[in-house]
Amino acid sequence: MRRYSRLAGALLLALAGVPAKAEWIVPEVRQHGDWSVACDNALSCTAVSASAAYGARVRASDPGDLATPLLWVRREGGPFAPVRVFVDLAVWGERRSVGLLTLHVFHDGDPERLGRAYRLIEREPGYYELDTRDLAAFLVESRESDRAATRRADGTQHGLITTAGMVAALRYIDERQQRRGTVTAIYARGGTPARAIPAAPSRERIAVMRGGAPVTASTAEAAALSERYGYLCGTQTESRVLAWQAWVLADGHRLWAAQCELDGENPLTIWALTDRFGTQVDFKLPRPEQGRAPEDPALPNSRFDPATGQLTALYRAGRHGDCGWQRRWAWTGREFAMIDAVEMPACIVIVMPQWLQTYRAVPW
Repeated sequence: MRRYSRLAGALLLALAGVPAKAEWIVPEVRQHGDWSVACDNALSCTAVSASAAYGARVRASDPGDLATPLLWVRREGGPFAPVRVFVDLAVWGERRSVGLLTLHVFHDGDPERLGRAYRLIEREPGYYELDTRDLAAFLVESRESDRAATRRADGTQHGLITTAGMVAALRYIDERQQRRGTVTAIYARGGTPARAIPAAPSRERIAVMRGGAPVTASTAEAAALSERYGYLCGTQTESRVLAWQAWVLADGHRLWAAQCELDGENPLTIWALTDRFGTQVDFKLPRPEQGRAPEDPALPNSRFDPATGQLTALYRAGRHGDCGWQRRWAWTGREFAMIDAVEMPACIVIVMPQWLQTYRAVPW
C-alpha cells in the first residue's frame, strides 16, 4: 500500500512537543472521547473527529500507511435544518484531491471488515460531503463501531477516522437545539413533529464605530493607568509605570494598551478606556457565550485595528499554535461588544478558519 507520507508526516511533526498538561482551556467546547462539539449563540452546531485526547493518542502512534481525514458534522438551529456530514483531507488548511472516495464504518474483529460503501460527493478538491441518501444509514451503522474508513475507487483503503465519541457529540447537538424526542433528532429521535422545535435565535447586530488615531500618553496618564491596572500584569509590575500607547476613537474616547513583560507565545496586554474628558471608565470585556460574566481587559496576543474598530485576542497552544482560542470585540461608542469567538482543543493542524464557532454577531 502506498505510504501517505505527506499527511502522516505533517500530522506527527505538528503534534511533536505538545505539552501533556495543557495550560489553557476551551470553555465553550464540549469534548466526548475523540470528538469535540460546540454550538454558537444562534444554535449553529459543529462536531469534529478531533479532541485533546485524540491528539494525545495520535502523538503516541504512527498513522503508518493511512491518511487521517477529519469527519465534520454540521447542523443549523431551527425545525427543518438538515444534518450535513463532511470528510475533510485538509492539512494546514490545504487540500488536494485524491479522486473518488467512499466512506465506510470500520468493524473490528477477526477478520476486520469494512461496512457498506457510502457515497461521498467531492464539493471542492479534498473536501467531500456524504450523500444525503446515505446519511441516515451511516449514522445508524456508526453506533456499532468506534472507527470509520475511506476507500479509493480502486478498492484500496485510503484513511481511518475515529468515531469514538461521535454519538455523544451528536446527542449534545440534539439537546442544544431542543430536538430530543422529535422526528428530526439525530440520535434521540421520537414522534414529536418538527414544528415543536423552536426557531433558531437571531444573531445580535452590532453597530460598529470605526476609526481611531494614535496619540502619545502623558506621564501623568501613564502613571494613573498603571496604578489602576498594573496588577493585571502580576505583582512585579504594581510599583512601576507601564509603557502605554493610545488611540483616540471616533467619538473621543481613548483606548489604551500596555504590554506586560512576559515572554513566550502568548504575551499579555492590558487594555484601558478613558472618556473624552480623560476620566477612567470602568472597563470590562463582555463574554456572552452561554451567559459568561465580563472579563478583565488583560488579553494574550491582542491588538486593536482602527480601520475595523475591532479588538482581537488570540491564545495559541501546541508547538505550532494550531489550537487555543480567538475572541473579537468591536467598539460601539458605549462598549466593546463581542462579535466573534472560536475555540479548538485539538492540536492537530486544524487552522483558524476551521476552529469551532462559539459565538458570532453581525457587525455593520
